[in-house]
Amino acid sequence: MKRIIVVAVLILSGFLLNSEAKTPHPNGFGFFYSQLSPHGTWIEIDAGMVVWRPAFVRRGWAPYSMGRWVWTEYGWYWDSYESFGHIVYHYGRWYYDDYYGWIWIPDYEWAPAWVEWRYDDYYIGWAPLPPYAVFSINTGIHFTHDFHYPYHHWHFVRFNNFCDPYVYNHYIGSQYKHRIFSNTRYRNDYSYSNGRIVNRGVDIDYVRKRSGQNIKQREIVRVNNPEEFGRTRDRNVIRGYMDSRDEIVRRDQSGGRNVEIKRSDRKSSLITNKVELGERKRIDRESAEKNNDVILRDRTNSKESRERINNENKNNESGRILQGTEERTINRTNTQTGKDNKVREIPDHKIEKRENPVINKRNENQNGTQQNGNRQRTETNVQRNTEKKVEVQRNTERKVDVQRNTERKVEAQRNTQRKAEVQRNTEKNSSGSRRSR
Repeated sequence: MKRIIVVAVLILSGFLLNSEAKTPHPNGFGFFYSQLSPHGTWIEIDAGMVVWRPAFVRRGWAPYSMGRWVWTEYGWYWDSYESFGHIVYHYGRWYYDDYYGWIWIPDYEWAPAWVEWRYDDYYIGWAPLPPYAVFSINTGIHFTHDFHYPYHHWHFVRFNNFCDPYVYNHYIGSQYKHRIFSNTRYRNDYSYSNGRIVNRGVDIDYVRKRSGQNIKQREIVRVNNPEEFGRTRDRNVIRGYMDSRDEIVRRDQSGGRNVEIKRSDRKSSLITNKVELGERKRIDRESAEKNNDVILRDRTNSKESRERINNENKNNESGRILQGTEERTINRTNTQTGKDNKVREIPDHKIEKRENPVINKRNENQNGTQQNGNRQRTETNVQRNTEKKVEVQRNTERKVDVQRNTERKVEAQRNTQRKAEVQRNTEKNSSGSRRSR
């Protein structure tokens, strides 16, 4: 009997663990879960932070590599040739982790492509926007954390190959990326029009001029059923999955409930508290701002606050002096006859210093953000300096190799001349001996 009970408990525990591992978090991305599960793995790298990692990709693979660029009414659209591209290149952001590799963080906002640009007169390049890049209707793209991808995560091509259907055959080699990256200038141009995000990137007229091609605007055929993406081979038809947040949440009700999410104890280099995509930080930020507004409003409207404000105004009229964070209050008290005034100065250690916890918290957050930004900039500068030193060392080695090859060629030429001289002397000696005979 005891054996039966133990076996039953083990079976029940295994069932519960299995059902828990296959139940995604109710954050509205169930539709994405079910659509992308056949093409990769969902991983929980932090509490509430679930990311997707693609499978069946070649070594050295990177986002926005297998496809083509098309000019549309929404700007530069990335038409992917990959089975999962209709979601991951138009929603969310990509991040490269030293352990996990390329991972995708979901989001609700659609865009023709979430990339940043670099260009000069000869080359144009792009790289994925990191998860710290957030779109705002008023300001466009802003970063919650100072971060940009290094040069080896960028794709560069010549302008005349930019709109080629097989643009991936024209990527500049990795050994030249650093030089091109250093000579190009950065650009992103995101705006909002007709309820959609627009990515104009590098100006279309400039691309036409530098490429010498008449690039025409193409129309995106909206497709709500992702299964229809594989039903056409016509490259003249641009199909785009362009659901809104409400549609994605509605689709979530019918999918994604049996998708397995792996929970990993491995720490990611992604700073998750700086990511404001989807619902993860928007609700927290709005509730925090709302709570702060309530606190300030309560303090302003309360009876005690009004009395305190009135007393402070009276004290200011009677000679209250503020010096930095120190307060010295001079109270004038009349004598019983109303003729003599006595001045009393309150010592510093007896002054009650009023502090605003909301303002102090904001100052702490600003200081922390500034310190993180300075630390990140320092790390970026160190990395760039290291890359420059490595590049200088490589150039020096190349110059040494060239010099050695030149010396070898000169030595070979000298040997050839010596051989020719010896041969000529031999011929002269032989001819002289013949004459003497």
